[in-house]
Amino acid sequence: MSGRPPTFVVFEGLDGAGKTTIARSVAEAMNAVYMTTPSPRVRAFRDGLLAALGASQEAAQLFYLATVFAASKEVDAHLISGRSVVLDRYFLSTQAYAEFRGSVLRIDEVQRHLRPADITVFLDAPMDVRRPRIALRGESISDRETLNPQADATLRRTHAARAELPVVGRFLAIDAGRLRPDEIVARVLEEIGARHVRET
Repeated sequence: MSGRPPTFVVFEGLDGAGKTTIARSVAEAMNAVYMTTPSPRVRAFRDGLLAALGASQEAAQLFYLATVFAASKEVDAHLISGRSVVLDRYFLSTQAYAEFRGSVLRIDEVQRHLRPADITVFLDAPMDVRRPRIALRGESISDRETLNPQADATLRRTHAARAELPVVGRFLAIDAGRLRPDEIVARVLEEIGARHVRET
């Protein structure tokens, strides 16, 4: 994808939808910087920090938002230098999961201070597809809380409610339960190419 302006692509979706696998493959195909929220450095002490914050879902939400703001600054730097970025989770999932877990903070307006994505790819995988994927990688407590019909429906709703926020950019939902990983990667790259055509 050389000769094109740098692109900021975000991957979102429920746990087990395949975000990490697809995001890595797209980043490789684009020769882009691959990032995650939280970053690997923060992830190393995340569990201990969250445990120290206790039962406050608001505190957990603000912690995750801090990692999103840090990522936004890093994305800015890469884009300015001419590098595209593929980010595994950003603002959309941070807010959706916080609401799902009971945070009372409704602070979506802070998104206006973040670098907006050019494209946010929402990998939509049904629970019967997500469940074996999560089991294969090792199921955590936070994974288990999402694997029931009520949680699945609530998380879909909390994501969809924010799909039109400016920080999301173009929202592209892809059926990750029906398509193979290579087909999903091709679909995302096609969308990125179409975006550049529209802007020229």
